[in-house]
Amino acid sequence: MEVTFNIAINKILTAAARRRASHIHFTVGAYPVLRIDDNLVELQDEPIITSSFLKQLADAWLLPEQKKELEEKRAILFFKAVDKNFRLRVNFFYQKSFLSVSLRVIPSQIPSLAGLGLPKNVSALVEKKSGLIVIAGPYGSGRTTTVAALIEEINKARKENIVTVEQPIEYLLTNKQSLIEQREVGRDALTFTDALKYAQRTDVNVLVVDANSEVEATSLILEFANSGRLVIAIMDTTSVISTIEEILVRFPPNEKNRAQSLLAEGLLVIIAQRLVPRVGGGLVLAAEILTANESVRSLIRDGKIQQLATVIQSSRAEGMSSLDQSLAELVKTGDVLVDQAIEFADNVETFRSMIRG
Repeated sequence: MEVTFNIAINKILTAAARRRASHIHFTVGAYPVLRIDDNLVELQDEPIITSSFLKQLADAWLLPEQKKELEEKRAILFFKAVDKNFRLRVNFFYQKSFLSVSLRVIPSQIPSLAGLGLPKNVSALVEKKSGLIVIAGPYGSGRTTTVAALIEEINKARKENIVTVEQPIEYLLTNKQSLIEQREVGRDALTFTDALKYAQRTDVNVLVVDANSEVEATSLILEFANSGRLVIAIMDTTSVISTIEEILVRFPPNEKNRAQSLLAEGLLVIIAQRLVPRVGGGLVLAAEILTANESVRSLIRDGKIQQLATVIQSSRAEGMSSLDQSLAELVKTGDVLVDQAIEFADNVETFRSMIRG
């Protein structure tokens, strides 16, 4: 029975890899479903998922303590390597009283920074030794991949002590020029805040922080970025403006000026990205980018956050770009269809005028 079960799982995983699926979904009473680009595709040549199949999967993949956590919390998230061929982000959870599973397929190789489709000036971030780089976007926007590519470029270029604080660890990084230590919250550190406090007191050159909701962690990140060291932070926000607002709102009102000053002095760049269906298949990256020049720092320091939108739109020469400008460029180069781009545009009328122009 176990051999048959393993064959069935590996067949589905192989199909997902062959079709370049990003996710696999198992729901009782339905066929296995693959997320391919922006579409959900049923594997109708596979058996319909049953409760017994998912119970077998849980018995095979979960440790006793993980089974206990799943039973108590009704959900668990972790990473797993299967037969050395697949690394998966695994999410067991309950819905309608039935066990379900969602798997994210992690690429075996970290893509190059140049291959992600970000503007060339983003590559210059690899040379930065201090300050704050924020990579933002919703789930599935490629944030973690962008961060992994940045770390890998630093790792290949110079000797640094790089510490990541993640929950959970997604890409496994190996030492090249740099020393890389990956800490998982819940296993290697109790909280993000604890891990950041420890990093402040140790020999760390580059700190990478996963998305989190710990209020105190934000203050520690800004302090670290202003201490002559580099921070790369992931955030769940969807735009440059909402990213800055989210950072500042995590400070108490009596620390508003301090927060604005810390962010203004430490910020290097905010990249808020999306993955958009590409003509002919696959996904292409569109991004809103704010780089911190003197005008940007002054507006942040004075709390005039909304005015940053105008700076972004008028500063293409400095490497900045609004999301609509990025989408319009992708349409003009033939990478994205107009109708697809409109679904992601911030302002449809502004976007249309950019295409016509």
